[in-house]
Amino acid sequence: MSDDENGTGPGEPAPRAVGPAPRGTALLRAVEVMEALRAADGDAWTHQQSHASLARYLLEETHEVLEVIDDPAAHGPGALPDELGDLLFQILFHARIGHEEEPAWDVDDVARSFIAKMERRNPHIFASDREQALNDREDVEEIIAQWHAVKAAERRACGDRPRGWADGIPAALPALQTAAKIVHRARSDGQLEQLLTAADHAAAAADAEEFGGDLGRALLDLVVVAEARDEDPETALRALLARLRPQDIEDTEGTEEDIEQETGGAPEGPGRADERRGQGAGGPTA
Repeated sequence: MSDDENGTGPGEPAPRAVGPAPRGTALLRAVEVMEALRAADGDAWTHQQSHASLARYLLEETHEVLEVIDDPAAHGPGALPDELGDLLFQILFHARIGHEEEPAWDVDDVARSFIAKMERRNPHIFASDREQALNDREDVEEIIAQWHAVKAAERRACGDRPRGWADGIPAALPALQTAAKIVHRARSDGQLEQLLTAADHAAAAADAEEFGGDLGRALLDLVVVAEARDEDPETALRALLARLRPQDIEDTEGTEEDIEQETGGAPEGPGRADERRGQGAGGPTA
């Protein structure tokens, strides 16, 4: 091919083929956008924000991400990247505010923390002797046990005292999610039986009837089953509720006759039919 055919002049090198930008390039631009918003000549609203004032937005954006994950059919194909972008904005915003604190920290410190933790807790991927880290690299249970062993070593290195089951778990977490983390922690520490025994005692306390101790104990057993399956009961229930759309409820009207036929007309058990109509033992529900 002549120089004229490839678009270059005599003696000029042919243009280098331009491939796709390296993955992560847009993240650098996102950091630049956040920097411009917070700059002295940037956005006035952005200037007024603090970690505390942004907390509600972090919670809101997290729930919007969860809504898409729980019921993807109710959202468009680009909904999850879009909502994750809103969540990324919150992370970049907090990191940019951190740059103004003493001692200062920024988005690179956030990334370094993530990198160090992942490399430390996944020696089967990142360690120099990675091939010897696990007996079976396909054994997920062994991988999880390795993760917890590294975490325990980190706590010992920091001189942490023995922890309670709920230590360090955010108080604002929903109860099912808190229970899942406690069960997971107890099982990892080899204390699941002790936890369940303590729950038995609590459910048998003199005031247990006042706070529904038997119901709480039954829910804890469900959490134990979910944790053993490596599933989050909070997510499972939330995803189920997200799929109870009005049209689905309308579709179930008139099905009691079908249920009767399937069960041979046998009674459903105390309160079941009433509960399905919102007329359980507690009366009408909202």
